[in-house]
Amino acid sequence: MPDIPFIIDSHQDIGWNASFGRDFFEEIKSSRERVNDAAIYGERLVSLPDLLASPVRLVIGTIFTLPERAISIVGESLSFSNAEEAHAQGMWQVDFYNRVAREQPQVKLIRNLIDLHTHLKEIKDGAQKLGIMLSLEGADPIRRPDELQQWVDKGLRLIGPAWKSNRYCGGTGEPGQLTPLGVELLSEMQRLGVILDISHMAEESFYNALDVYSGVTIASHANCRSIVNTDRQLSDDMIRRLLERDAVIGVVLYDRFLVAKEEGRKATLEDVVRHISHICELAGHTRAIGFGTDWDGGFGAESIPEPLKGLNDLPLVGEALLKHGFSDEDIRNFYHANWLRVLEKGLAHFD
Repeated sequence: MPDIPFIIDSHQDIGWNASFGRDFFEEIKSSRERVNDAAIYGERLVSLPDLLASPVRLVIGTIFTLPERAISIVGESLSFSNAEEAHAQGMWQVDFYNRVAREQPQVKLIRNLIDLHTHLKEIKDGAQKLGIMLSLEGADPIRRPDELQQWVDKGLRLIGPAWKSNRYCGGTGEPGQLTPLGVELLSEMQRLGVILDISHMAEESFYNALDVYSGVTIASHANCRSIVNTDRQLSDDMIRRLLERDAVIGVVLYDRFLVAKEEGRKATLEDVVRHISHICELAGHTRAIGFGTDWDGGFGAESIPEPLKGLNDLPLVGEALLKHGFSDEDIRNFYHANWLRVLEKGLAHFD
């Protein structure tokens, strides 16, 4: 693995933002001056020009569709009321990512190990390029498990079965077991080699899934429940179960996931370090942590830990870790080495 100073971010909602009209190709500064949508979605953080100007060289780009009943959570946005609508909206986002990769020479869709290693070599040689792997956040757009192959053929490599609850499993704020259809989906994911992302799965479904699925497993964006006690975060036992799978947990850079609501304050880098340190203490090593910002996932720059203002500030997290006794190797692990390890294992299934 090349020793290069770049960052992998395991969760950015690029496709969803494109679906409601945000221009991925427009620099954020220009976009903020031209479009005033911050009251609904927050001050924008992610765009292609800003990614290319940052240390981020690989992202897991999500395909996220919003259930109609959850509009009040996110604000006015495109939403679905049935599986057909979710499917159409999800496929639009898949096609968007594929179009970006076709039309933008600086963007590469990562489908297999050859794609990944080619991309790594190019950025090691100094290329200013962005790799994107596709993940489905909430399996609602998959109408039936037997159509998963169609999604894989279009580049899908990871699935988080839940956002809220759905016909596959329980989700955030809506507890529930893995359903028979969910068992079918996980079996098909296992057969095809699709990576399981347990973020947003209800606790019952989480444990069910680990019993059913034995492939590569991650939490792309989740923090510690022992610090922020909500069902959206991971309990210590859930973290330990993930560690048994050699999983990586993407730490979310969002105030509400870093600081308990009752504290009534902004998050800082000290809070980020606290979550990272807790995972490392449970693990006994630094091989289970990474960036999972969740940026532009319904919040914006006003809701990220101080003093971060955007993508170019992500190395400040590494500086904070160094001040707390983490080593240069630990920082490399957090920036990219851990994610590369599990993504290489997952991509080994694909030609």
